[in-house]
Amino acid sequence: MENREILYGAVVRQIRRFIAATIFFNQKVADRVGLHLTDMQCLNLLELTGPATPGELARQMALTTGGVTVMLDRLEKKGYVKREPNPLDRRSLLVSVLSRKFEKLDSLYAEINRSFGEVLHDTPEQDLKAVIAFFERCAEVRRQVPLGKASRG
Repeated sequence: MENREILYGAVVRQIRRFIAATIFFNQKVADRVGLHLTDMQCLNLLELTGPATPGELARQMALTTGGVTVMLDRLEKKGYVKREPNPLDRRSLLVSVLSRKFEKLDSLYAEINRSFGEVLHDTPEQDLKAVIAFFERCAEVRRQVPLGKASRG
């Protein structure tokens, strides 16, 4: 049991380190291209899941619809996204990434993606499957557990 507690603590610390390093790296990229960190995550989400309505983005990103509108205005003005009528609901819009602009942004991740590719290439298939299953479970927990209430100050 003691070994499991040590491993648990080590896993949590490594996840926190990885998240922090990822946030700092993404902030550097955002600064370089003149975007906000939230803008970058919106683009990432759209690239991963495909076009979405502003309301869907608000829910997925835990933002207000007004905040999403302001963010989409910035992204559209800079040429990263386009808003088009939703063919399934004429009262709403679909937001999608403009691939030409996203490819330029993606090039800033080329070196880190190459390095991650090497790590993944050297990782046994069984370990990769375990990592995928682990992160799928973690993502599900993250989607279901609400933000805790902490005092400000």
